[in-house]
Amino acid sequence: MSTSTRTPSAQVSTLRTLSILLAFTAAVGLVFGTAGFSAMEADRGLTANVTDDGNAYLGYEPTANETASGESTAVVEYRNQFGNDLDEFDVDVSIVNSGNTDASIESTNTPDELGKVNASSVFVTLTCSTGADVELLFEANGNGGGVSVSLDRTHNVTCLSPDDQIDIEFVGNGSGNGNARIDGPERYFPLDVEVETNQGTYNTTVEVSDGQVRKGGNVSGKIETVRIPEYGIEKHAPNFSPD
Repeated sequence: MSTSTRTPSAQVSTLRTLSILLAFTAAVGLVFGTAGFSAMEADRGLTANVTDDGNAYLGYEPTANETASGESTAVVEYRNQFGNDLDEFDVDVSIVNSGNTDASIESTNTPDELGKVNASSVFVTLTCSTGADVELLFEANGNGGGVSVSLDRTHNVTCLSPDDQIDIEFVGNGSGNGNARIDGPERYFPLDVEVETNQGTYNTTVEVSDGQVRKGGNVSGKIETVRIPEYGIEKHAPNFSPD
C-alpha cells in the first residue's frame, strides 16, 4: 500500500495567512488598546435641559445671567463625568469682541483640578457699565488618568448696578409707623444708610438683607427719605413730596 503526500491547496494557504494576520492584529490591540481613547474632544456640553446627555464627559452649565461691576460672581459650572480625576484643569476666560465694549475682566477664580463626579464653579469679576451685555468665552482644558478633554463655550451676562438690586420698601408709612425695609444681595451688607425723618437727619447701619430701619434708637420720627450714599441710591416714602 503506497502512501501519497498531498500538497495544501492555495485556498488553505490563503486562510492560514489570514489567520496569522488576524492573530497579529489582536496582539497589537492588546498592547495598544488601552490608549485607543486617550484623547477626545467633548463638543457637547451639559446644560440644565440635557442632564442625561451621555456624550457630555465634561459637563458645563451657566449659573448666572447677571453680575454687578466689581462683584465676584459664579458664572458657569463644570462637572467631571469621566471615570477618573482630571488632575490638571484649566479655564481661560476672555471677553468676545472686547473692542466693542467698555467691560473688562478684573479677576477670575477657576479650579485647577476636577475630581470625578465633582463640580466646580468659575467666578468672574467684571468692571462694566450698568446695562452692558458682556459675552464671555470659556476655554476649558483638562487632563488626567489617560484622558484629555477640551470644551469651548460662550455665555452672556448683563451688568447690573446696585440700584437694580437693592430695594427700599417703606413699611407702615400710611399708618404712622414710618419704618423702611432694605433688601438685596448679601454681598452689599452691611449698608451705611442716611435717613431723613420729620424730626431730622440720622445715620444708621443695616446689617443684613431684609433688615429694617426703624424709628426709635438712633432714628427718631417718621421716615421720609432713605439714602445709601455709597451707591447713590435715594428713595422717598410714597406720601412724601420733597421740596
